[in-house]
This record gives sequence, structure tokens and C-alpha cells, in this order.
Amino acid sequence: MFGFSHPTYLGIDFGTASIKAIELREKNGTIELVNFGQVNLSQLEKNGAAPGESFGDVLVTYLKALLSRMNPEADAAYVAMPAFIGLISLVDFPAMDDNELEEAVQFEAKRFIPASLDDIALSWDIIRNTAQPDGTGMRQEVLVVAALKNEVEHYRDYVEKAGLKMDFLELETFSLARAVVGNQKDLVLLVDIGARSTNLLLVESGLVRVSRNLDVGGKDLTRTLSETLDITPERAEVLKKSNKDFLNEPEARIIFPALEVMIDEGRRMISSHLERYPEFVCREIVLSGGSASFTGLAKYLEKAFDRPVRKGNPWGRIQYDPKYKEDIEELGTSFSVAIGLALAGIDKTESVGQGEKTSALKKLLSKKL
Repeated sequence: MFGFSHPTYLGIDFGTASIKAIELREKNGTIELVNFGQVNLSQLEKNGAAPGESFGDVLVTYLKALLSRMNPEADAAYVAMPAFIGLISLVDFPAMDDNELEEAVQFEAKRFIPASLDDIALSWDIIRNTAQPDGTGMRQEVLVVAALKNEVEHYRDYVEKAGLKMDFLELETFSLARAVVGNQKDLVLLVDIGARSTNLLLVESGLVRVSRNLDVGGKDLTRTLSETLDITPERAEVLKKSNKDFLNEPEARIIFPALEVMIDEGRRMISSHLERYPEFVCREIVLSGGSASFTGLAKYLEKAFDRPVRKGNPWGRIQYDPKYKEDIEELGTSFSVAIGLALAGIDKTESVGQGEKTSALKKLLSKKL
């Protein structure tokens, strides 16, 4: 009657192989898909910027082309930076007041951040207070997040040159956890296999406790297939998406070094975290990213980790027109980051995934530096 409209929330994921965007709306307690799209960056990756153009200028051109096709209703965006641009660390401190803790965090940050603190956007939040193992007092678990200030400004510049405002910027690590794991209470290992890199996250109750970024990804799997079978990378990419199981079938089994790197680091993360926090037991492995659908991968990782493995479903909370069903099934978990960003807009008062604990982190990374 009064013509009230429901606001939409636009999440933009600047990946290494593509820019993905999705627009969601909350209506009467239901999350609805409004719009989505992606633009491939393979030509930019292959040819680079033209003479006289910067990489950023070309990236803005690609983003403008994507937004032109989508024509989103939103005039502001929720944006993610690649995980390798930032740093996340969970640090224990004795209980202290906020001023003392701020000094302690800055002192500790100098140990693990390879840059001057003047060049860093640094924020922290107390995750929980627990008793010291020896019973001598309380300790504080503090999540520290850092990113280079100039990188923060680069992403703000991309978005604003494309005609949007930036509501906030976060590391894709948090977007992934929000979309794929949500508030699941058990500790899980999230394995997100992107085109060029892989994120490994230990997530508990929506909180990212440990994060690692590996310089291996889907392209390494494709290259191994190509070299082993002596076929073109294009043909290998098609085979990777087929029903052929190159991981478990004895007559077709291939060793993928990139997967062994992921497995070794995942095991190390789980073991190290269990030694430090024996009360947290990793119950399962959750897959995400463009290569999560690689035939046989879940079965292979179940044997490697001796834990159940499932593919995440970032679309689980979203209602959409049935005409998009086939497209969405094909996209699978590749839109996890973009979805997590849009969900943050919808749930900004409750902040699904990281919860209110990281609201300060998002504000710090989003404000003008």
C-alpha cells in the first residue's frame, strides 16, 4: 500500500580468476536472490594491462562491465580482499584492561607482521575469556586482523571508480566462514580451493580460529592432469569437471602434489590446534571453491584426514527462481565469498558467521585510512 521497498545487499568478490557479484534481499524473514554474475579475468591475467593502463584501471573496466550487465539495485557494496593480502592470528594474553591489551596487541603484532605498523590497518577483538590451564587466573583469546593500508585503499578505489560506495571491506576468510559454515558449533576444517590459491580455515561456532593461505589451487590440479595425460590444459579442465575419478580408481589414479600440500598443512593445523586447545576436536572437513566438485575429492580427503568430508552449500539459506537451478548447481561453492558478503549486509546487526566479535574489524578495514 505504501510502496515500501526492501533494500538489497551487493557482495563483490575480487578473485584471482574472476570477479563475482551477487545481490540478495531479505523479505519477511526469507533471503531472496535478486541478481548474480561474474566476469572472467583470464585475458587480464594472460595479457596484463595495455601500455599506459594500470592493472587497477583494467580491473575497474571489468567491474564496470559486470555491473552494467547486472544493473544492481544497490548503490553500495560489501567487498572482500584475497586472504593472502591480510593476516589473521589468534593470540592468548593474560587478562588485562583494554588499554593494556591494546599495547600488548601492538607489541605482539610486531613479531608476526613483516611491515611497519604505520603501514598496517590493525584491529583486534576479545573472542573469549577462559581460565589459565594452571588455575592461576584468567586468559583472553584475542583475534588479531591486519591488512596493508594501501591495499585497503586500492579496493575502495576500484569500487568507487565503478560508481558504488563501499559499505565495508573484509578478508575473504570471514566471508567464506559465514557462507559455508555459518554458526555450526563443532570445530571444522574448511578447505576452499580457488583457482590459484587455497584457504584452509579452522572454524568453530562461526569463528575463524586459524587461517592459512597456500599458493596452490585448481590450476595446479589441471596442470597435473595435463602433464600426466599429455593433453592440453583446456582438455584437462574438461576432464576435471567430468565424472572420471582420477583420485580413487586404481586404473586411473594420479598423484596430485597440490592436494598433498593441502592435506599436510591441514593435518598440521588440526594437530597444532588440538595441542593448544584440547577441548576443540575437529569433527569434519568442509569443501568449498571451484574445485570442490572434483570427482572423488571428498572420498580421497576422507581417507587422508580420517574424518567425514562434505561439500559446503552457500546457497542453502537463499531462495531463488527455479529457472536459475541449473546455473546455481553448476556454480556450486564458487560464489561462497560473494554470498558471505551479501549475507553480512543482511545480517549486519547480528553478523552471521563471525558474529558481533568482528564488527570492529570490519569497521577498521572499511573506514578511511
